[in-house]
Amino acid sequence: MALSLEEIIREFRDRERDKHITTAVWYIVVAVALASSGAGPDVVQLYQAAIQQIDLDDQKIVQRRIKEAILKTSALYGVPRSLQALLPLFSTLKDEEIDHYGPRWEAAQADPASRAIHEKTRHEKARRYFDTVWTPAAAQANRDKNFKYHPDLYLLNTQLVYEYYFSEDAILNPVETQMCNIAALICCNCPVQAMWHTRGLINHGGTINQAEFSHELGVAIATLYECKIGDLTPVSQIDFENYPTH
Repeated sequence: MALSLEEIIREFRDRERDKHITTAVWYIVVAVALASSGAGPDVVQLYQAAIQQIDLDDQKIVQRRIKEAILKTSALYGVPRSLQALLPLFSTLKDEEIDHYGPRWEAAQADPASRAIHEKTRHEKARRYFDTVWTPAAAQANRDKNFKYHPDLYLLNTQLVYEYYFSEDAILNPVETQMCNIAALICCNCPVQAMWHTRGLINHGGTINQAEFSHELGVAIATLYECKIGDLTPVSQIDFENYPTH
């Protein structure tokens, strides 16, 4: 029998009981799993659970992290599903409760010289992020294959997604981002990609416990909402040493 959303929230929140709410990851991983599963409106229930008995400043940090997690992972499961999660959340917020921070927007408002520097830095950071997820040799093979068959796929999915979505770390660091990516991929039935991003989590400095946390949470949400997860490789069976290209 599947756990209820309330039970899932309680179980994974309790695993991080020693963490301050503004650095815990349980609620961002639940948020992206809900969005990916097509259960985005239930992010409202999640948010209310996450902000219980905390002050407004901390509420805004939690809100910021949830919004960023859903925005980032929308590159994996699509804009419509992200909006199904974000718009109901927005409708519950009073004006004074809105967190208005947006690092990409702020960078875009800089003077031309500063923007040029930022664009170069962003490109380099994205390349490092991609190389770390895949390892440099596999990453380059992936780039070359995408470019050979579909240059615009290479430009948009391989380059811009990593520049504007995944590698932006002002709100969520790479480990947090990878934990979200794993759960989102599990819930949208992409088991091979979930395996690769689990490797990416470890390569970015994450732990096996964090990988198992994301896998177990993703499977719990997928089970609750009756999502297919395909032939998902358990963390214990993932080869973290050999990286064949695909």
